[in-house]
Amino acid sequence: MDKIICLGKNYIDHTKEMKEAQPEKPVLFIKPPSCFLEIKDNAKIVLPWNRGNIHHECEVVLKLYKKNVIGLGLGLDLTLRDLQKKLKEAGHPWEIAKSFKNSALVTPIKGTRDFQKDWQLTPFILKINGEIRQESSLSQAIMKADEIIHYIDQYFPIHDGDLVFTGTPAGVGPLKPNDFVEMEYGPIKHSFTFVEKFDGF
Repeated sequence: MDKIICLGKNYIDHTKEMKEAQPEKPVLFIKPPSCFLEIKDNAKIVLPWNRGNIHHECEVVLKLYKKNVIGLGLGLDLTLRDLQKKLKEAGHPWEIAKSFKNSALVTPIKGTRDFQKDWQLTPFILKINGEIRQESSLSQAIMKADEIIHYIDQYFPIHDGDLVFTGTPAGVGPLKPNDFVEMEYGPIKHSFTFVEKFDGF
């Protein structure tokens, strides 16, 4: 993997809940591979809780090869929301609110063959402590997979193995230690817990 490419504001309902203007095209930004963590089932994951509110953003993740989708996962694009808001208000870039350790959490990638033929219709679900927080499908997004890849290709060199976070629907919100998280998307069913502290963070 060379990089993680993310789309912001690719779901109109999320833009509305953030009370922001919908751009002509979704926003593009990059997370470095150092932010990435593959989520192991029943894992315990620590975050920088001392840096303010950390919001979950559940998204379909594409794995690319030769500019084609060869694998799919479900990811959490995590955001230091207080910091992002402060930077936006100042008119500054907000990458530092997006690029911290464990801020790009992704389930193990499965081949597209493991999904129904039109996997963009497959719903994805994020539950926290048993409550559904986010539920949608890529078919509800402004840009679908082929459009996303073409869009990215205009601005960034695409490398084999790059991951694409395709945007989040409405329902984003704060996380806290001891939250139990369940993520479902087609054959993907994963659960894990956020914790206060963990050796080696």
